[in-house]
Amino acid sequence: MDENKLKAIVEEAVNKAVEPITQRLDDPDTGLKRINDRLDANTTAVMELEKTVKGYGDMYKINKSNIERLDERLSEVEENVNIVSPPELAIQR
Repeated sequence: MDENKLKAIVEEAVNKAVEPITQRLDDPDTGLKRINDRLDANTTAVMELEKTVKGYGDMYKINKSNIERLDERLSEVEENVNIVSPPELAIQR
């Protein structure tokens, strides 16, 4: 078989295999542009969620610190005044 004829056969086979894929990727409803638009929308949503969760994490750290400081102050007062608080009201650390 001639080398050029073999190349032509292979090229035709590859083109037949690649053409449907190219058409699917160019399709406005399901193609790459649609996928990228969807990814952009999802990326924005995920970034908003990350920002919200980070905000809650920061608030948790601040509140935990404030609770611990308040517990220290209250413990000192309770000791000085000889108040025994019930264990169910104790702050767990």
